[in-house]
Amino acid sequence: MNTMNRMKKLTCLMYTLFFSILMNTLRAYAVEEGSITVTTDPEGVEVWLDDKYLGDSPIENRKLKTGRYTIKLVDPIQQVSATEEVLIQPNQTTLVEKTLKAKFGTLKVDSDPEGAEVYISTSLGKTPLENNFMNPGKYRIDIKHPKTKYEPVTEEITIPAGKTVELENTLVKTSKFDKKAIVRLVLGAGAIGCFVWAIIEQGVHKENQAYADDLKIQQSTDVDKIQEYEDEAEAAAVKRTIGIIGGSLCVIGFEIVAFF
Repeated sequence: MNTMNRMKKLTCLMYTLFFSILMNTLRAYAVEEGSITVTTDPEGVEVWLDDKYLGDSPIENRKLKTGRYTIKLVDPIQQVSATEEVLIQPNQTTLVEKTLKAKFGTLKVDSDPEGAEVYISTSLGKTPLENNFMNPGKYRIDIKHPKTKYEPVTEEITIPAGKTVELENTLVKTSKFDKKAIVRLVLGAGAIGCFVWAIIEQGVHKENQAYADDLKIQQSTDVDKIQEYEDEAEAAAVKRTIGIIGGSLCVIGFEIVAFF
């Protein structure tokens, strides 16, 4: 009887020892876990952990095995990235917060009316326009509407990295009588006036010269009258010359203004 009891106790002891060893072994091989939360500015950034894609930010409480990892954040739009080491500890959440500095700036251009072409050396497109990949720097922006009745607009701007520059322009209709048109109108009228004057003075010159010649043919003794006709003819010839020169200068001025 005592032998049976001893056997039972020994068996129980062996089972207890076996299960104890088994549980310790399982604990030794059990994988401990922690978690990671990733937030970024801007959102939508790719999150890579040891070259394994976890998803786009934000990522909240993603379970991971404990240990050290290399986390890489990639913004495919702005083409910038950041890398750092993280430690995942048992039953703890590792928080990663990162602001990625943008490589490009953004240009927004709008006009009234819409449909104006936007140029920086070359065409960027038509308004309303948004370009998210502007290299930081200074630019000269030309805004031209396809309808020529609207005056073009020129703007000097500076685009910083990670910033948005907005331009809003109300295009002004071109006046039919702008300064250039008025100058051309004056020069044209001046040319016509001068040439008409020259023609009139040419007639006066011929008329007075004819009177003087007739008196000479008639061998008139009225020397003063002959001299008067000749003086008037000479004065008319001078005025005719001035009219021709003035008209020619107006024509030249008209062409110069038209060219520029």
